[in-house]
Amino acid sequence: MTRSRNHDSSWGIRSLVILSAVSAATLVLLPSDSENAAAPQPTLSPATSTAPLSSTATTPATITATTPPSTAAATTITTSVSAVPLVEALIPVTVDGVREDVAASVGFVLTLQGTGSGVIVSDDLLVTNAHVAWPGTTVSLVFLNGATHQGRVLAVDPFVDLAVIDISGLSRKPPPIALGSSSDIGVNDSLWVVGYPLPAEFTPEPTVDAGTVVGFSDWEFTGVRWFTVDAPAIGGQSGGAVVDEFGRLVGISTFGSTDSLTSIGVDDVLARVDALLDAEEVRGLDPRTVPRSGGRRTLDVSLEGEWDQQLFLGWLPDSVEVTVAGSGVTLAARTVGGEEIASGSGLIEFTPGPVFPVIVAADGSAVSAQLAASLPLVSFDDPDHGKTLARLGMTAGVYDVGHDRDFFYLDLAAGETASVTIESAARTHLWIYGPDGALIAEDVDQSGFIRNNASVDFTSNAAGRYIVALESSLSTISGYAVVTR
Repeated sequence: MTRSRNHDSSWGIRSLVILSAVSAATLVLLPSDSENAAAPQPTLSPATSTAPLSSTATTPATITATTPPSTAAATTITTSVSAVPLVEALIPVTVDGVREDVAASVGFVLTLQGTGSGVIVSDDLLVTNAHVAWPGTTVSLVFLNGATHQGRVLAVDPFVDLAVIDISGLSRKPPPIALGSSSDIGVNDSLWVVGYPLPAEFTPEPTVDAGTVVGFSDWEFTGVRWFTVDAPAIGGQSGGAVVDEFGRLVGISTFGSTDSLTSIGVDDVLARVDALLDAEEVRGLDPRTVPRSGGRRTLDVSLEGEWDQQLFLGWLPDSVEVTVAGSGVTLAARTVGGEEIASGSGLIEFTPGPVFPVIVAADGSAVSAQLAASLPLVSFDDPDHGKTLARLGMTAGVYDVGHDRDFFYLDLAAGETASVTIESAARTHLWIYGPDGALIAEDVDQSGFIRNNASVDFTSNAAGRYIVALESSLSTISGYAVVTR
């Protein structure tokens, strides 16, 4: 049986959390696995122009998504979500109506990392959050009518936390949800929130919560609008439906706190889905994949300084010992959501839990060393390490895992004044290091979600290459923009 609650809370996100029952992070592209070897996967291409992103006009990039499964037995996927008709009879729904009608189109999403929710927006497509879908190429789905399915992840957008899932092979398919428009809602409007909290004894059961709109947030870099409802964020509701008083979808749940929930407006959701599937502009990013093969027991570690970090991934079923020969290196084993399993200087021993892959992070001072592991680890070469920022402009990046750390170079003349701001939905710690490696400025974004962005202004004390280092305190994937002025 579903539950109904009403809440009256003040506007604001006091403690940014992720709604997935087990927090997970994601990379941008998902490689095919053995179960989907014949199915083409979407690939991310760099921006068509090599010019840096401008602070006033960003450079478009392309995401190329191949046509979903094209085997002889495959059906044609309806990729346009705009084909779903709106509700013609505008009759306000009760909580029972939401349970019976809206919840039927909302699925329980299960991955190796945890659980979430997803919404059927067309005959063949379901949308959820990017942090729910990673790192698998498939997700397991359960619906109220008893239908179960393994959906294929077609593409993700880390900046607005969306993932598109192919459900064309689903039998006993529930109907697509009725679509509304986020442009029709305003402050104090009443809405319903539908999603799947972490199930007791693994029995998926959706909740229905009531709330009112308390505010809107815009991130100019993405061109997307979010709205916040004074309903609580419950673990597992990520990717769930937010519907208006007539039962029409107006948003997809993503971030929240104990007293408020923030959602992506449905108009932007549908535009993003169509863009991803039509290989249109999303944001400029280097191609990246989840490494799954090529693991070795001995790997090189090379760190530039305390701002640097090297990541290794392991699909590790047994107990593990990792050592590093050389001083100045700290090791930490974490889940992809950033939860620490073990840490130590030079040596860690741990047994991976049910959440995998495991991330082994090496950081510390400038050093070259060698890492040895009792089981193979795969090196992840983060494309957001060591890029040179434009002196004036905007550069896109991604926190690929929970508590990810990235760094960039910024070349300055002596006595030059510069400003660096990190725009992101993730709470960010920002550091500026001088050419000599000394820390000269730092700031912390305590609120996240494009509010009170981490930002520093400083004057260079010498000509040379400065380091812009940033670290997410969020436990999942998140896109960001480094703005230099």
